Amino acid sequence: MRRLLITALLAIAMLSLAASPALAQSSGSSGKSSLLVLIGAIGAGIALFLFILILFGPNTSIERDLQGRLGAYTGEDEDQGRLSKIPLLRRFVVGAEDIARDRGFIHQIETALDQANMPLRPGEAIAGIIGLSAVVGLLVMVFMRNPIWGAVSGGLILGVSVVMVQGIASRHKTKFENQLPDTLNLLSTSLRSGYSLLQAVEAVAAEAPEPTAREFGRAMNETRLGRSPVVALKQVADRMESLDFDWAVLAISIQREVGGNLAEVLQTAADTMLQRNRLRREMKALTAEGRVSAYVLGALPVLLFMFLFFSRRDYLQPMLDSTMGLIALGGAVFMLMVGIFWLSKIVKVDV
Repeated sequence: MRRLLITALLAIAMLSLAASPALAQSSGSSGKSSLLVLIGAIGAGIALFLFILILFGPNTSIERDLQGRLGAYTGEDEDQGRLSKIPLLRRFVVGAEDIARDRGFIHQIETALDQANMPLRPGEAIAGIIGLSAVVGLLVMVFMRNPIWGAVSGGLILGVSVVMVQGIASRHKTKFENQLPDTLNLLSTSLRSGYSLLQAVEAVAAEAPEPTAREFGRAMNETRLGRSPVVALKQVADRMESLDFDWAVLAISIQREVGGNLAEVLQTAADTMLQRNRLRREMKALTAEGRVSAYVLGALPVLLFMFLFFSRRDYLQPMLDSTMGLIALGGAVFMLMVGIFWLSKIVKVDV
């Protein structure tokens, strides 16, 4: 908690220092502008403090899941998250979560947050991202004195936040897939040494690197609460969207029903996954030149347009002011998107 308070105070201090030049410049011209800048800086500091409190608070996703499961036995209500405990924000968080559920986005948001290991409920994530975008948009609008730049900045922060969450989730999934052969080897070795399946899973949770250790630890916690080990491992495969591990869980389920040498099956699956990962990396190296060419060809028109727009705007102005120029610009954007899609299909190899 002390670290949270120090971080929040530093954030508010930095925003206040950033706003002080604007206050000094505007003190002689307009007191209202100074007041708006000060209010915007304080609001941004509060928003950053709430964002840091949500991300780095003491309650983890595993603890939240356990509290929700134990609530059915203890009679306590399920944990509704930190923002839901604040009366002013509870209605907004619940409303955002209901809208996402009605639109069918709630499962995707929950999966992305679980994969990214962010201890947030879907409503909290939506409220936090929208609140941060609104604060940044208001600050930019006040400093630039232009509502269009404020709207663009808010939309940019919204898009960057979503992309960041998706990027963190994708990185964790990739790490889990790369660690899967070693995970299955550890399971096979543990079974050969006389461990039971639960003891082997516990060994993986204790010795494997992240995020494998976290996911197997969560599976162990679920089995201690009465869930079947196969079902808990199946949840890990679904949560990490790993088809390879789903096949391994299917092999475990079949072995528990009909018998057989599970250690040998897991060892064979680990060798197969290792060889396929090696082939996938070789294909990625062979197609590196084509992928770089696709990136350059896709980004070159956009970067050239931005360079001319900021350096020689008078050169582009006739196209931007005429109807035919705008139609040509729209056609160019459409053809560029088609070309990028075509190039991505050419250089993408499924292994």
